[in-house]
Amino acid sequence: MTQAFRPRGTHIIARLIAFSAFALCGCASMRMNAPSIDLRPCTDGFAYTDDGWRLGIRHYRPEHPDPRKLPVVLCHGLGLNGTFWTITDAHLPSQLVAHGYEVFVPDLRGSGSSRRVGRIGQVNEIIRQTPLLAIKEAEWTVDDLAMYDVPAILDYVQAATGRDRVNWVGHSLGGMLMFAHLERTAHPERIATFVGMGSTIAQAEVPQRDMLRANHALRTLCRLVSTSRMARPMSVARPPGLGRVDAFYYTSTNVDRRTISRFYGYVLEDLSKGALKQLDPYLARGHFLSADGTIDYVHESKGLTTPTLLIAGEADIMSDIPSTIITYEGIGSPDKTLMRFGKREGQIDDYGHCDLVWSRHAPHEIFPPLIDWLDRRQPGVLALPQHPPQVVPSPQLPSSQSVASPT
Repeated sequence: MTQAFRPRGTHIIARLIAFSAFALCGCASMRMNAPSIDLRPCTDGFAYTDDGWRLGIRHYRPEHPDPRKLPVVLCHGLGLNGTFWTITDAHLPSQLVAHGYEVFVPDLRGSGSSRRVGRIGQVNEIIRQTPLLAIKEAEWTVDDLAMYDVPAILDYVQAATGRDRVNWVGHSLGGMLMFAHLERTAHPERIATFVGMGSTIAQAEVPQRDMLRANHALRTLCRLVSTSRMARPMSVARPPGLGRVDAFYYTSTNVDRRTISRFYGYVLEDLSKGALKQLDPYLARGHFLSADGTIDYVHESKGLTTPTLLIAGEADIMSDIPSTIITYEGIGSPDKTLMRFGKREGQIDDYGHCDLVWSRHAPHEIFPPLIDWLDRRQPGVLALPQHPPQVVPSPQLPSSQSVASPT
């Protein structure tokens, strides 16, 4: 993360606010009217949390489901929505479906089709068609996601499939929140396996001054404008000076231009000031803590027993390799695996933060070993009696590897 840019915060914010004038009205409904279901908010069904949120869910069903395999939940990160997983061709949900998995893609609170239950949620649905900020939607923390959103999603999947356990695959904060969930829930067994892609809860180098500056700039920006509505016209054109911002998300040599356009048009959401505030101590001192500061999730991870796979990219700025190794070494599970992806491991390119999902090479370099790892740990599949902790090479598969088509 030491190579991150040093944002000239005031100047970048001013450019973004000025550019957001183009987003005043015309882009508000573009997501609901997207040409593909893969680009629209998740509305196949809704999960309801105990603290009053309705979470949108998208459901992918295999043509030939494998009864031996548990459902997969794909969870997006902070400031994004479920469409994160489906803006590329041959995306991960389609490959999982081709291997017999039922797949559920949620919109966490504050994103996509999710909203508060009741009058305030109805009002915010209208506000979301304007450039105005939603009311009381940006105060939630990562702990709220872990303690309320995750159980609601698990209950929804159980009602839809009859299965009370899932494979949880999270990217960035979608994986970080699983540490918080597993360390605090009374029912960790509901998570049969956990895959964290670019998900770290420890920092190798602190303080992360560049990331702290960026975090503070984002908190200022979120008080002034809707980052979601501001982003949508950037699917067509973006103001100058954002290249170093983009570097946090992806490497331009590894991700197609169409994917980048879809990212700005369909994926970016308003950020939670509560979650950004919770990340400050993590960036300053190197350990991910509960919002009230009473729980150190790094220390508590030694008690985890869930089979865990961490996937890391050599060019990832936000979750770099040294930080991933520290996170991995702190996990107590006897079945844990770390996979690294980059040129030194034999891949075509070094993978950045979102490249792990979006890269044009991910369908044949990252998804197959991930799915193979899951396959070996399904309850109906004859598995090895022990899965000792291991750091494994990430094999480059032949470019002719067949890729499943979306269903």
